Amino acid sequence: MLRSVRENVTPAAAESSAAAQHRYPTGHDPRLRYIKPYWWPYQTYVKERWLGRQLLEVISSEFRDRSVDYYRHALESGVTRINGVIASPLYVLKGSDRLDNTVHRHEPPVANDPVRVLHIDKEREFIVISKPGSVPVHATGRYFRHTVLEMLKSDYGIHGYAVNRLDRLTSGLMILALSSKASRQLADEFANKEVKKEYVARVKGKFPNEEITVDQPLLTVDRQMGLVIIAPEGKDAKTVFLRIGYDAERDESIVRCRPLTGRTHQIRVHLQFLGHPISNDPLYGMASVWGENLGQGGVDLVPEESSTSVTDILAQRQSSNATPSGSKPKAAETKGKGVDEETEMGNIELSSPIRLSRQAKEIIAKLRRMKDEAEDWVKWKEVIFTTQQAQASLAQAQPSTGESSSASQSARSKASAPDLSDPIHGNHASPLQRPDFLPPGFCDQCYVPLPDDPTPETLFIYLHALSYTTERLGKWATPMPRWTMEVWDGDWRGWADGQEIMEVGVRKGAEAEKVEEADSREADEKVDGEKKASSGETGEQ
Repeated sequence: MLRSVRENVTPAAAESSAAAQHRYPTGHDPRLRYIKPYWWPYQTYVKERWLGRQLLEVISSEFRDRSVDYYRHALESGVTRINGVIASPLYVLKGSDRLDNTVHRHEPPVANDPVRVLHIDKEREFIVISKPGSVPVHATGRYFRHTVLEMLKSDYGIHGYAVNRLDRLTSGLMILALSSKASRQLADEFANKEVKKEYVARVKGKFPNEEITVDQPLLTVDRQMGLVIIAPEGKDAKTVFLRIGYDAERDESIVRCRPLTGRTHQIRVHLQFLGHPISNDPLYGMASVWGENLGQGGVDLVPEESSTSVTDILAQRQSSNATPSGSKPKAAETKGKGVDEETEMGNIELSSPIRLSRQAKEIIAKLRRMKDEAEDWVKWKEVIFTTQQAQASLAQAQPSTGESSSASQSARSKASAPDLSDPIHGNHASPLQRPDFLPPGFCDQCYVPLPDDPTPETLFIYLHALSYTTERLGKWATPMPRWTMEVWDGDWRGWADGQEIMEVGVRKGAEAEKVEEADSREADEKVDGEKKASSGETGEQ
């Protein structure tokens, strides 16, 4: 079935982003895909690096979703508990502790571009898709149903197995398996570097005309922001770049990228190292964070002389967290206090696998502050929360795991239960007490401030997986994205030179929702086999 990639673009959606933001109320932009919030309980056990540290400090430095003020509220209200009991933000974590949390999950909207299924091969058990930017492949952070794997289930009735991943902000080609056996075979091809990958990017400045190879190791130094830098302690990484176009009006280049290894943010960081970051990269392309040279040549790697080692930071905090027997820290002692610079820098140092320079820590701090400001958590001060019954009420909706909080560390490490459990189904009534005053713009179930809709242009970066080639499955490719044209009108939707993309005909909508993963897939294949046997067909066309 031949379909235009722009068939879903309405005249209203084609307006400029500024006009559209004024025209569409939150939750009604046709260029965005939304999902109704739902209650989500989960449990996790204390990790070694958390031992001896205060609960609020660990939660606010380890998790990505909310501000320190939010997590303090969650602890004091009982939404987040330790071993099923309300715990002070000053509580010092021990090896036998279990963290319980229940949230009213507000998944961020994503761009309203479908996951396009380009090919299905049932015999060899793989599919080829084109992933839109803004959608992660797996469940991560605040995303669960707005992921490639879940959207394939809900939109097409396809249960896919991802063997490699693209960053959430990156668009382009992916090959997924249709069975666990096929996923292992494909994963081996990627692991053995038998898959040739080619990407295309739009970058800042005039990229050199000759082919350039960057061979610099990469290391993730901040889990909260997912920040990767070039460091000798990192994993080997190698990328080959070649300029294929130049937009003189915007002073931006179109660059073909061939990663010879598959590291996190590899292309993005190697382009930044050359002084040509991706034009709209919110992590590696902002002069306000990286300076006028945009991080060219990498960051300073020499730890500042006054920098305290991770061991010393942990020792200091564990010592200061020690309380006399029988005494109990008061949550009110920290209420309303922010995180000072020394503590902030210490938190950053603790989350890094290496000691960091002052420049590196300041970059991470800036990125974290920008995220908090963008989410506007100051709105929390506008309302008083009384939510002590939340965890207990929601716990009744979920079956007990039967695990004891005193279970040994080794036994827990072998437990099959994941950190994230299934969502609570149905329209479960809110267990939270409604505040006396709820300002406009707050959720009427969990009473958190609702963020404004994002501008669709900010949900992706100009990086696209163009083609994959494997010896077993052959070569697969998408057309060039519209933003790769040298003379470009700024509309990123669609493909260069008006090209169209061929999609296969697959089930969608309500029918897809009835498909029950493995059992239904086996039943479908059995029916297909019987039909082919009776009609004389020999294979998938």
